[in-house]
Amino acid sequence: MTQADRTITTITGTTVTLADRDGGTVVLLDDPASPPDMRATDAGQIIGGGFQPAPFAAWALRPGTLRAIAELIERHSDGQ
Repeated sequence: MTQADRTITTITGTTVTLADRDGGTVVLLDDPASPPDMRATDAGQIIGGGFQPAPFAAWALRPGTLRAIAELIERHSDGQ
């Protein structure tokens, strides 16, 4: 899976990226409309083909972001 296959930018400008960390896959969000200290957020983990959100990231999980996460999970599952 290339880096381009691991990233989607939503219509609102939030960039959703899958990253490998500590033997797992995490979902990272970069939301330029957010305050600087909240712009880059670890949104959760991909576990068993599903998404386990981080509780503090709920503010960023708008419909477009959730659709992007779902698309990346499907790509990730197909690429393994």
